[in-house]
Amino acid sequence: MCKALSSIRIVVPALPGDGPILAERIREAIEETGLRAFIRAEGYAFMHSELVGMLGLPHLRLALVGDRISMWVRDPHKLGLGPIGAEELYEGIMRGVEAAVSVIRDYCSEKGVEALIYVP
Repeated sequence: MCKALSSIRIVVPALPGDGPILAERIREAIEETGLRAFIRAEGYAFMHSELVGMLGLPHLRLALVGDRISMWVRDPHKLGLGPIGAEELYEGIMRGVEAAVSVIRDYCSEKGVEALIYVP
């Protein structure tokens, strides 16, 4: 499971002005899976609770730089090290990733752009 999480890489070169709008659409889709969005300097951290972040456990990140969106899993190697079960964290992250990828694919199809999506 750690290897699968560490392989997740998503980069979306959104059209000028679309980055913030797309990031919000992704946030909404991920939150519908049960993960909560916590604001970070570069964008969002998605996790079950703030405890996951405080303990440094794996969670999904989204960074918005200009109109480029990047997503990855932070600290995948720490899966199973905290009080939250590895399977629960893994499944939650994967549901969030699937929701994000669905929104991104719809956006790319609509706008004619290509995203780099590496998901197990």
